[in-house]
Amino acid sequence: MQKFFPLLRSLYLCFCFLTYTIAIDTPAKPNEYEQAITQLHQIESTYHRRFVYTADSIENNLVIPPYDPITRQYKQKKHKLQSPPQQLIDNVIPLLETAASNSNPKALITLGDLYLFGNYSLPADYPKAKTYYERAVEIWPDAHAYFMLGFIHSTGLFGEFPIDEKRANLFYQIAAENGDMYALQVMAYRNLKGVGVQSNCELALPYLSKLSKMGFEREKTPIVEVDYNIRIPDFNGGLYGGKLSEMASSVEIPSRVYAELRAQIEEQRLDANDHKYVTYYYNGLEYLKGDYFNDKDYAKAFREFHNCVKLGEEYYGSRDYENVGRIDRIFLSLCQVNLGRMYLEGLYVDKDPQIAQQILQTSLKVKVSSEALNQLGYIAEHGLVGEANQTKAMEYYGWAANQKSGPGSKNMAKLLMKTDGADPVESSESRSLIYKHMRQAAYFGDTDALYYTGSFLESGLAQLVEPEEKVTCQSIALYYREFLKRYTSFYAPHLKYAFEELASGNFENALVGYSLAAEQGYEHAQVSAAYLLYQVQPLYSREETKTFTSDRLNLAVQYLDRASKQGNLDATILLGDIFKGQDESAPIEPDYERAFNYYRIAADRHSSHGAFKLAEMYEYGLGPEDFTIDYFLAKRYYDQSLQYKEKNDIDQALYLKPKYSSAHIHWALLRLRFKHLFSSNGANNRMDDQSNGWFSTLKSLGTKPASEKKAPEQRESISKADAHHYGTDYETEFVENYDIGDYLVISLTFLFFLVFFVQNIIRQVRRMRNGNEERREPPEEARDGAQWNGNQFHFRRGNFEFHFFAI
Repeated sequence: MQKFFPLLRSLYLCFCFLTYTIAIDTPAKPNEYEQAITQLHQIESTYHRRFVYTADSIENNLVIPPYDPITRQYKQKKHKLQSPPQQLIDNVIPLLETAASNSNPKALITLGDLYLFGNYSLPADYPKAKTYYERAVEIWPDAHAYFMLGFIHSTGLFGEFPIDEKRANLFYQIAAENGDMYALQVMAYRNLKGVGVQSNCELALPYLSKLSKMGFEREKTPIVEVDYNIRIPDFNGGLYGGKLSEMASSVEIPSRVYAELRAQIEEQRLDANDHKYVTYYYNGLEYLKGDYFNDKDYAKAFREFHNCVKLGEEYYGSRDYENVGRIDRIFLSLCQVNLGRMYLEGLYVDKDPQIAQQILQTSLKVKVSSEALNQLGYIAEHGLVGEANQTKAMEYYGWAANQKSGPGSKNMAKLLMKTDGADPVESSESRSLIYKHMRQAAYFGDTDALYYTGSFLESGLAQLVEPEEKVTCQSIALYYREFLKRYTSFYAPHLKYAFEELASGNFENALVGYSLAAEQGYEHAQVSAAYLLYQVQPLYSREETKTFTSDRLNLAVQYLDRASKQGNLDATILLGDIFKGQDESAPIEPDYERAFNYYRIAADRHSSHGAFKLAEMYEYGLGPEDFTIDYFLAKRYYDQSLQYKEKNDIDQALYLKPKYSSAHIHWALLRLRFKHLFSSNGANNRMDDQSNGWFSTLKSLGTKPASEKKAPEQRESISKADAHHYGTDYETEFVENYDIGDYLVISLTFLFFLVFFVQNIIRQVRRMRNGNEERREPPEEARDGAQWNGNQFHFRRGNFEFHFFAI
């Protein structure tokens, strides 16, 4: 037996070696989670949302259906939602559930996302999603799962769960500490604005700084992505429609904008050639940028710009582009700049800096533009055609900067940093010029310059360059916050998901997406989420009357309040209307004091609509602390509403928005004057110095009121105090005081005319009934003469009779 032991040992070792070799050569069977993810990628490549709205049909036609609190779904009548792919139901979900049962945290989180977001038309199940996230964090401290739990506790998922702000803050904080980018934005916004915590800019600034750096270092695309950070009520003209809404529209559909601009240009009696350049350019720009409903199409964009440039070369190339018409010059140059850019960046065509340089230099002959100068500077700086020439690049950038180009100033500052080579910038000899050009670039709207300027303020460079300038935490945060808003495609990609679900008619999923961005502090998303939760009821509608649950209305109020604090006037006024009890279907107790405060905030921001609402509160005694009627302040704010409207009409014309009539303001002023005319001591009548009714005023018309005998010094002190209280300038303010006797005279005069008019009508009717034979002819001397009758004088000329009387 011992003889065979070495042999058996050798055979065993050989078997183990063969087994190990086979195990290495044979690929491991993928687990259930990996199989599910592979199939999810397949579904994603073949799944297409079916939009129920298009660019043409959504304008002034976005209808949010009523919400059913029993089924917890919007009542869909006009269209049917898509069904989820069978592969998702039969294969993917079972595989993920199997992996989740084996405590795979990634499978648990994927299931949570599927049931919360309703991806691929899967019906949402919020309780299931919450359970999966909670199980996931028990196994592994995943940042995304903590962020989603924070979102669930912050919103209650619109009435599904009770809101718990303390737990929401805790989960958001844990997610932020684990590096979740969305949680970092939430914590920055909450600390900056004091949402759920005490406002503390110093705590918010590190979050904003980290986020801005992440966005600045991201992989950039040559063409800016479509910005889905919009207010969805703007498709209907705004929260109050196209005429009454005072906020500028956030929606930009290039095809619609360019069509309006083309129509305006064509109204200038252009010839056919001008029409061609305009059409080529705007068509190309539409394909180059894309919009919410149409993807970019670089091939078509290249074709349009190429045809435009070719047409210009045929007409003007032989004359070296001299004697080009004004309109031709503008749009031909724009076509050349965009075509040169496509060659420079390799959009649809292979990169060819030499051709790009030739086209851009030709465009300077047609019309000097900052875009062409910046691109030529880039070619010279990086030596794309010949050797690098930084001096030439600086000339181009300086030329562009002198034309108030943000990119030109930014490129100049960056080139100065590059040539100086100092690190950090604070030690550079050119730091003053660098800071000056970068701040100027931020002022002219360059996005990257916002990040640079914020970092210069934070690092202390601004204090070195301009010691007298006070740098505050709020000013630094302002630059970083604006930088984040410009790149929502990176910081809030769920905004695109939200819009696509909205366009597909899946309003509940859209609400989830917009609420996520609202939590991150985006004002547009806050309004969009609020609009999906609550809509203003029209005075007359054939649609079913909507009802709102208190949970969803309270969340809508919360988002509207946050938007109001970020400067949204329409949201501020809507909050006033809600608390005023204007909508009887809204389950909320009227709170006139809060309504009054919201209207006052809007009026202080020069809102015509807000001033009108505030005037109504004073007119009916709903707003002040003692609930007294104050016609004086009512008239003041009606007048302000009229003034603000005139200014707003100018702004509306710039945005091509329709204007509404001011008849309601004039009618309110007329109504107010008649109320004041017949009012008694019950109202606080400060429109004039009299506080009695019209009868006592009639008796004292000949008596000079005692108030008019006040010394000028006393009147001036009263005016100063009044101006100080209401925040106006007493030297320039004019308050019109109406004497009630004036109204009485006007009314009596009107009555006299009315009496004579009625008498004449009766006389004419009697004459027609009696016939011509009973008509008596006047004496010859009085037929076309004049007669006196006491204090009345009248005369006749032919068929016309004139009456004059004295009062």
